[in-house]
Amino acid sequence: MNNRLECYRRRWRADRAAADGLRRVPPLKASPYEYVLYALVFPLLLMAGAMPTTALFVMPCALPLLYLLYRRFGAYLPLACVGGYGVFALVFNYDVLTVVCFVFLFFALLGLIASAQLSPYLLCAATAGIFAVAGAMLGMGVVRLAERKPLGEVAARYVIAEYDDPVIGRLARLYYARADIPEDVGRVDESDAGYDAACAEYFAEYAEREFGEYSLYYCVHFGATFAAVGYFVSVLVNRRTASRFDANATREEVAASTLALGGVRVERARLADMRVPRSYLWAVVLPALVAGIALDIVGGYAMLSATVMHLFVTVPSAYAFVTLATFFASLFVGKKARIAAHVALAVVLAAMLVFPLALFVGSLIGVCDVILNLRFWTEFIRGG
Repeated sequence: MNNRLECYRRRWRADRAAADGLRRVPPLKASPYEYVLYALVFPLLLMAGAMPTTALFVMPCALPLLYLLYRRFGAYLPLACVGGYGVFALVFNYDVLTVVCFVFLFFALLGLIASAQLSPYLLCAATAGIFAVAGAMLGMGVVRLAERKPLGEVAARYVIAEYDDPVIGRLARLYYARADIPEDVGRVDESDAGYDAACAEYFAEYAEREFGEYSLYYCVHFGATFAAVGYFVSVLVNRRTASRFDANATREEVAASTLALGGVRVERARLADMRVPRSYLWAVVLPALVAGIALDIVGGYAMLSATVMHLFVTVPSAYAFVTLATFFASLFVGKKARIAAHVALAVVLAAMLVFPLALFVGSLIGVCDVILNLRFWTEFIRGG
């Protein structure tokens, strides 16, 4: 035991000496565009706190920016930003959505920081996703305990109380326009006095059903997809910067980078090379399919079956599709062609975040890549 402790002490002293030696290496100056990204963190979090219904659009943007702050300045500043967002938003504008988003954002940021210390990339992506999903679930649990009511009832009351919110009001009116209204009840015309009350009532019933049954599904969906966005950005940031606190950082790498105080284990694999191995099919997909079929046969577990399939099949397969799409985007030659390819890639990824159908189609293509290894055949055709 004493020999092992002495080995740890020597290794720690060697790492400390290496870091002290790299401390004297002058970094490059940061781009002015980077400071613009830093400045966006405050208005994004302010918007999420002042208008909580916009948080679903803010979180996938704020999380990567917070990780960028970590990489540049260390962990204290981004964690303080998250803490400030939660404290001020809950004190001055308490909202159940803010509770969920605050807890989610805190754990998702911790997950990105933890994933950056690990290797290989599949473990890193899984760590980021697990932290984010756990944060979303914990946030839902806090709301359940604080309100002392089922989540479905909390959602219904929230819709009624916040109907004047532009986002909720718009969704309620769209849902009412497409709702199947019984003939004996009749549809209220938009010019009638009870139109808003009818929209709020029908949308509240829908929210109660959805969050009463599928709250866990939504935690998995939004937590995993937002964490994937943060993870992809973190890989790009880590590969373009170097810190004296990085594992195995060299003097040349630190000298060629801007200042970075958040230490990571830099992932050497590009996003385009991050394949999901074929063993994923029999180790993850097959058990999930068997579990889903068994739950469907038993009956009464539609929510659990959908959550299992989404967690173990749809989301990982969509991850495989994103890396495959990045690979195809990297094949374009020429500045204009590469810019156009990456813009198209960004549009596709945004569609996958917004539209569940796009996520499903992407996951199907991802499964095809796992089975056929489309990268190999693409390079084979190009070489031929």
